[in-house]
Amino acid sequence: MDFGKVLYVGPACRYPKGGVASVLYAYSTMLDPFIFVATTKGGNAAKLLCVFVVAFFQFLWKLCNPTIKIVHLHGASNGSFWRKAILICFAKLFRKKIVYHIHGGGFKVFSKKHAHVVPYILKKCDVIVALSEHWKDFFEKEMKCKNVVVIPNVIEEPEEDHSIRKDDVCNFLFLGKICKEKGIFDLMDVLGENKNIFKDKLKLYVGGNGDKEKLQGLITKYDIDDLVEYVGFVSGERKRQLLNNSHVYVLPSYVEGLPISILEAMSYHLPVISTNVGGIPEVLHDNVEGYVVEAGNKTQLADALVKMMNMGEERVRMGERAFQTCMPYMPEKVKKKLSMLYDSLI
Repeated sequence: MDFGKVLYVGPACRYPKGGVASVLYAYSTMLDPFIFVATTKGGNAAKLLCVFVVAFFQFLWKLCNPTIKIVHLHGASNGSFWRKAILICFAKLFRKKIVYHIHGGGFKVFSKKHAHVVPYILKKCDVIVALSEHWKDFFEKEMKCKNVVVIPNVIEEPEEDHSIRKDDVCNFLFLGKICKEKGIFDLMDVLGENKNIFKDKLKLYVGGNGDKEKLQGLITKYDIDDLVEYVGFVSGERKRQLLNNSHVYVLPSYVEGLPISILEAMSYHLPVISTNVGGIPEVLHDNVEGYVVEAGNKTQLADALVKMMNMGEERVRMGERAFQTCMPYMPEKVKKKLSMLYDSLI
């Protein structure tokens, strides 16, 4: 497959912040050439608008190139959807094949709020890419999409070096947006309400942007600064260090697509504690690669933390099973699936 025939569209990915940008960054390293237009780079409303206006004209210019046969857009809900909707309409005018790759766990709620517009835009696309069988089923049954394929989120090859890990305490890792939907505040409640159980046995590292003030407020309220360390937004070498230093990954989300962070953690042989939402149950099975808890169930979350904290060899075996589960998400596997998809369209 000549990847020079494909134009990729999505958030800026050179210094990725968030799951979609991480996927696109991985694409940029494994696909050659990688022709790309960034539609957003973060910031306030004025900056978002300016970036999109520039991206729109870059997009039109690239559509004029007859070599480009396929437009592969990566998007989610809210503003991301409306930006992609505009670009999809123009790509259709230029008679390009359109692949719409939909990320984010909030798309079900969003599509219900905009029940007329969302199906209209989706029907303009030649292929809808879903992150899991769960989401494929949603797009086929609820959105009535006819051509839906599952292509796993790609993860970078891990650079493992667990020699830096200290085993005197069990290190847990959370990476994601600091918000209610990711379950981080539930995690703080559990640690705070059971701090005597976890004291000197557990350490949680929290990485990400979002409501940092509320996070710090809960750490202060519960007096658990000895249990929790907020490390800010992390990427690159710092993220690799945290993954190598951790024993368990935890993400007690309320809504998800299929989190790239869970797959990355699995690639570092980390067992996972997460919830039964979105596509997560397709890669995380209770008592196999880790533990599955109900979203918002703090009792189950506390029990899972205690079990993992007190485990030895079985925790290692869970991590090995997690590694095996994430193999289909490695670059060469995903590249092959993309190539087959594009060949079917051209």
